[in-house]
Order: sequence, then structure tokens, then C-alpha cells
Amino acid sequence: MQNHNKKDMILDAMQELMGSANVQAISVSDIAQKAGIGKGSIYYYFSSKNDIIDAVIERNYSRVLDEGRELAASSHLDAFKKLEIIYHACLDSSMELRRREEIRTFNEQQESAFIHQKFSRIIITKLKPILADIIRQGVREGSIQCSFPEETAQIVLTVLTITLDNHLIPSDDVQIGRILSAFTEMQEKGMGIPSHTLQFLMRKT
Repeated sequence: MQNHNKKDMILDAMQELMGSANVQAISVSDIAQKAGIGKGSIYYYFSSKNDIIDAVIERNYSRVLDEGRELAASSHLDAFKKLEIIYHACLDSSMELRRREEIRTFNEQQESAFIHQKFSRIIITKLKPILADIIRQGVREGSIQCSFPEETAQIVLTVLTITLDNHLIPSDDVQIGRILSAFTEMQEKGMGIPSHTLQFLMRKT
């Protein structure tokens, strides 16, 4: 428990520093000083500052990711219902990131891009194996045609994350709606899914 608390202290310190200082300028010494522990203790838990940042971001969105994972693992749900759950996990995570940005101003545009990049990588990495399993379930059920579940999962999550995050290529709600409509049509036609089955992808909020 003590080790767990010390790790949380490191993450709490980094979280606080990220709210008031340029992320790139924060040093491991700064984190140690804020956490009230020795610098060496930090390297016991994390190999680098980037690892700490990744852990902070992952912790911030772990609730929605965990909920998505648990629901997607339910044996009584079909593949399409699970796809909807994963979509909402992406949407909720993106909305949470934007909410945090509203209450905490990033010091530089470059810093904001840095955080969004890490956010996207974590979301895609964590949800990819889950989505791939859901696609395989759909193939077994005969509702989805797909020869490359892992690769398809990465493509789907990349498009959804970038579109819903709306940071890399900022778009208004109308544009986002059209992008999601086009993406939905591509998936349905490309994977032999009945038309309008993935309508939930068009609901941005």
C-alpha cells in the first residue's frame, strides 16, 4: 500500500505541475520536489518523465476505458452492441480531455499537441485488442466480414480518436457529422454490415 501511495504521489505531483508549468520544462527533480520524495524513488516506478506523463493521462481516462473493457467483455452482448460501447468509450474519453482543457489552460500550442498525441496513442493502444476481439466475435456470429481484425481495429480507432478529439484537424459539428457518416458507410460496405447498423457512430454527443 505504501508503494502504491508513493506512485500516486508522483502522479499527483506531475498532474499538478502540468496544470501550471510547461510540460516540456518540467524535470524529474521538479516532480520529486513537488511529491516530497527523493529523485531516486521516481526511477523505481518510472523509467522516464514521459512514462510519468503517460501514466497521468492513462489514469485520467482509466474510468471510461475500464468501463468500456468490462462491458465489451460481456458474453450476453452481440458484436454490434459492443462496438457501440467502444465508440462511447472513445467519445467519453475525448469529452473528458476537452473538459480538462477548459479548466486548465495549456501554456503553448505545442504543449497541447503533445498531450493530445499521447492521449490518442493511449486510447488506441488500450482499446485495439478489445475492438479486435469484438470484430472476431462478429465474424464468428456471421454479422461481420473481416480478414484483418487487428489492423481494422487500429484503423477504426485512429479515425474515431482523431475525429472526436478534434484537435489535429479542427472541424465544426457539421463537418464532424459528415466525416462520421462517411466512415460509417465505409465500414458497413467494407465489412458486409447491413446498412444503418452502425448509426450510433453518427451520434457525436
